[in-house]
Amino acid sequence: MKPIALIITSLMFVLNAFSQNPCNLNFSIGNDSTLLCGQSYTLQANPGLDNYSWSTGATQSSITVSTSGVYSCTGTELGTELVVNGDFSAGSTGFTTGYVPGPGGSYGLLSIAGSYAIATSPSNAHTNFSFCSDHTTTGVGNMMVVNGASTPGISVWCQTINVAPNTNYQFSAWIANALNDPNVAQLQFTINGVSLGNSFSTSTTACVWNQFFEIWNSGANTSIDICITNLNSSGGGNDFALDDISFRPVCTYTDQVTVTIPPNPVIQVSTNQTICEGENVDITASSVSSNMSYTWTPGGVGATINVSPTTTSSYSVVGEDANGCISNTETVTVNVNPLPVITFQGNDTICEGTAEIITASSSISQSDFIWTNNNIALPTITVAPDTTTVYEVIATSPNGCSDSAEFEMTVIEQLAIEIEGNTVFCEGDQNSLEGVSNLSGTDFLWLPRNETGSVLNTTIADLGWVYLEGTHPICGTEIDSIELVLGQKPTVSLPDSINICLGDEGNVLATSSLPNSGFTWFPGGAIGASQTFSPAESSYFYVQANVEGCLSDLDSIFISVNPVCDVEVPNVFTPNADGINDFFKLISHEGIQSLECVIVNRWGNVINEFEQPDFKWDGKDKNGNSILDGTYFYIINAKTITGEEVKKSGFVQLITK
Repeated sequence: MKPIALIITSLMFVLNAFSQNPCNLNFSIGNDSTLLCGQSYTLQANPGLDNYSWSTGATQSSITVSTSGVYSCTGTELGTELVVNGDFSAGSTGFTTGYVPGPGGSYGLLSIAGSYAIATSPSNAHTNFSFCSDHTTTGVGNMMVVNGASTPGISVWCQTINVAPNTNYQFSAWIANALNDPNVAQLQFTINGVSLGNSFSTSTTACVWNQFFEIWNSGANTSIDICITNLNSSGGGNDFALDDISFRPVCTYTDQVTVTIPPNPVIQVSTNQTICEGENVDITASSVSSNMSYTWTPGGVGATINVSPTTTSSYSVVGEDANGCISNTETVTVNVNPLPVITFQGNDTICEGTAEIITASSSISQSDFIWTNNNIALPTITVAPDTTTVYEVIATSPNGCSDSAEFEMTVIEQLAIEIEGNTVFCEGDQNSLEGVSNLSGTDFLWLPRNETGSVLNTTIADLGWVYLEGTHPICGTEIDSIELVLGQKPTVSLPDSINICLGDEGNVLATSSLPNSGFTWFPGGAIGASQTFSPAESSYFYVQANVEGCLSDLDSIFISVNPVCDVEVPNVFTPNADGINDFFKLISHEGIQSLECVIVNRWGNVINEFEQPDFKWDGKDKNGNSILDGTYFYIINAKTITGEEVKKSGFVQLITK
């Protein structure tokens, strides 16, 4: 294996030899050519160059042309690299520097300003430097790490290079800050001690690689010294890394060819057209050449097409002859004047019996107007319709474009409001009044309370006149009023209960503490002080008295319904004081309101008499004397609770032994 120094010496020999003729490419884009009409020709430059610039403006390595003309291309490329150790993969060789190799110290190799080291990261050369990766991923990953000197003008990196006279060269380098510090290095490219371009600085953020380059022309020079110089006068910050330094010739090549193609047919088109939005128009292409076909974009095919664009539009057309030769492209513009957009001012709802002004406006100034309802040629009309009416107006712009619009005016009836509710404020109760309007959207104001809303809950403090203002956004304000007076609350009375027989009727009369009372019965809602009831079973019934809207508390009556209303009489009893069947009495007397019973013997003599349904005969006469065992007869006359008469007679056996 050859030593690195020998390899670099050999490489420098080759580069020096190359520098005598760095741009020797045989550059060509093709040959002069004559084509048939309608053919195309591809011009191909040498591939692999860094940049292409064609006379057509194209920037790729080849173009395809289809028209006659002289076509040229300029290609550029960067030649062979002349920096022998720009990526520092060979360590500290191939360059000179005004800095000293890092002597070491408390912070590492680069503990002092003005020193450098070849390392794979700034952090390997100084403990305060950041860890940064190499700019490129090739090689061993070396970079030149620099602790910037405080003396300006010291060359950081230099190399002597042989160059070809009158040749452009690109001088470039990648530079990164070694730590996060706003005091960045100020660096300058120099050639033979002369500054090249402007000074440049690294990013203030560590490890951000930035490339800087300048173009230089060698003039009469054949050997030069290129350097990167530090301009800083402060050692604080000013610490950076260099990598991938490059100095390469910029080779420029030019070639041109002439392409000849027979002339294409020439076409003409009709003049530009103007229409109103929504209209259509014919546009036409023509040519002195025969057998032409035409293609419009947009629009289809044919010498004449009919178009109706919505906005101003351009239509391009090309013609093609029978030989496939394509004509020039011509364009017809169809200008579309917009239709006037009509807007209205004025209320679209009015109150019956009022007038309203309607004003029409156009999106196009100086438009003319005509109202079709009355042929008024003004933008503003005054109307007073009796019913909902539609008004149509036509607007015509100065360009003659017309459109119409309709304005519907709704007529609503005049405002009417009314206070509903009881005008009598009942003592001890609350009252409420409600405002009613014939028009929705009416706002209410109660006076003198100054309360809003459709309902007013009144108190005794509101006695007197109450006013209601109803305001409608269209039909104005109307007023209604009532006088709120104090009324008395009646007391209603009913009997506690009555008894009736099943199927009979019971009459009930309600009374009130106040005269002129009305009565309402529940359930059923019957009206009147007197009511007749015939319930199928015992039930409660209720009544309420009403005097000018003041309601009493409810009172109730219980109607007891007796399903029998009859008497049942025994036919034997034993008045012997043994506690068993000692009396002659009715077994049942349900529904019996009054009763008379007469006991007689077989000769018709009256033994005893009774006047209550719950009588008891102990077997003695009227004088209290016990009578003999035997058969006795009874005569009963009774009345039911509904007044019906019940008569019964029969015998009873008296046994004492």
